Amino acid sequence: MSRVEKASIGVAATLLMVMAACLDLNVVNTNEPDRDRALSSASDVESLISGTFRTWWNLQQGRAPGPAMSALADEHSGSQGNYGFQDQGVEPPAAIINETAYQWGYWVYDPWLLTNRALASIRNGLQAIKDQNLKIGANGADNPRAQAFAKLMQGLFLGNIALQYDRGFILDETVDDPIKLKLVPYTEVMAAARKKLAEARTLAAATPFTIPGGWMGTDAYSSATFIKLTYSYEARLMAAVARTPAERAAVDWNTVLSNANQGITADFGVNLDGPSGVWQIQLKDFQGIGSDVDLALLGPSDQSGGYSKWEATPSAQKIAFIIDTDDRRIHGATPTDPGVYVHYRPTIIQPGERGLYYQGNYAPWWYWDQAQTGFGFAPDMTVTEMGFLKAEAYIRTNRRDLALPFINARRVAVGKLPPATVDGVSGARCVPRSAGLLKKASATRAEGACADLMQTLIYEKQIETAYLYAGSSWYDHRGFGTLRTGRAYQCPLPAVDLDLLGEPIYTFGGVGGPSAAP
Repeated sequence: MSRVEKASIGVAATLLMVMAACLDLNVVNTNEPDRDRALSSASDVESLISGTFRTWWNLQQGRAPGPAMSALADEHSGSQGNYGFQDQGVEPPAAIINETAYQWGYWVYDPWLLTNRALASIRNGLQAIKDQNLKIGANGADNPRAQAFAKLMQGLFLGNIALQYDRGFILDETVDDPIKLKLVPYTEVMAAARKKLAEARTLAAATPFTIPGGWMGTDAYSSATFIKLTYSYEARLMAAVARTPAERAAVDWNTVLSNANQGITADFGVNLDGPSGVWQIQLKDFQGIGSDVDLALLGPSDQSGGYSKWEATPSAQKIAFIIDTDDRRIHGATPTDPGVYVHYRPTIIQPGERGLYYQGNYAPWWYWDQAQTGFGFAPDMTVTEMGFLKAEAYIRTNRRDLALPFINARRVAVGKLPPATVDGVSGARCVPRSAGLLKKASATRAEGACADLMQTLIYEKQIETAYLYAGSSWYDHRGFGTLRTGRAYQCPLPAVDLDLLGEPIYTFGGVGGPSAAP
């Protein structure tokens, strides 16, 4: 038997196991029906499809992959091994550890497994509706809702595979024989994701419906709002998929702008239901005294020169410094007064022996109330995020003046900073400065100089969308070219699956390594 044949059998075995597992996990019945019986029940198929949103939410907001990606982006700093913090935030950056026995590798493995499992559930559900002529609701009145929701979730799951991994499977209801499935590049997976979102829009436009409370959190959603969500998520995916500044510049920004303009008009997320509830937010739980905001996130606002010096210092010798800024989101009237999003902490909590570069004095406060109580609204997408995509589209299509309202909105209202202009920022205490990692986004602004308009957008977006969803900062930094040199900008497929596929195990990242930031 050839290696290709063995690999094909490996693909089939993996997918069949995933499909069997998804049914076992998603179909709840005290009589334990067999698979055929479960898929012959219209209500069970609807539950199978609608239940995939919870899987997606847990990946967007849960323990994996978000915290590790936050460390890769130098957004969050933690020296603990948990969640992959220490290894992804290490300096100098190292390659992603892609080993089956690696304790903290679930940030690479879990999304791959759970996403493909969910796609298999959706495939089975859609095939059952078609092949068995299932009628969901009275005389099939709710079939269009189930099918549109399935398409939305296919788009979101495929989109996340394209964002995180270098390649993936396109598993949907058109696949009759999983043995024939092949891995394809992330660009093809993203094209498939966008197609699914467009199909969801078409179905929702043809037959109005209401998404019940419980499907996407506790709230119900009209089909009109559903359509807006498909536009906004497509806009996000189109921009975030870029691995390099060249790829980001090549994005169809006119379509991104069009999608964003047709997208959400209110923040989208979940109203949390308490510490023991269904809807959880581990990604946003890293607030208060137990975690640090990375100094690289706050540094461009600093007026003391401390950030430039810190980045120029060898990693083993980096000493935490105090931010001096006029940005009231970071601190109040004095450097130790609390800011709106960040609170100064006099005590260093990261052990120096694990790496001085992990240390800082700043606690994240973006989602303090939700983290402490388990209640409150937790966004996955905001109108502010869409505004930054519009601003970027205007800059990249040479309409810089139209970008200013989106860049300046919260900068002025919350940060209490002077508005940026088409040339960026200026003045003796300009925020941000072209410093440290942000300097990498400009070929013309010197270290410590006032930032240009694109650098200002990058800074504002990072401050305003911190901890928003898994990978939000990492995906942006790779596309803007502001990742720390050596940080991986995409994930390999998990070692255990590569083994099953008969493919060599590989990885990304590390200074000078493959798929690593220059």
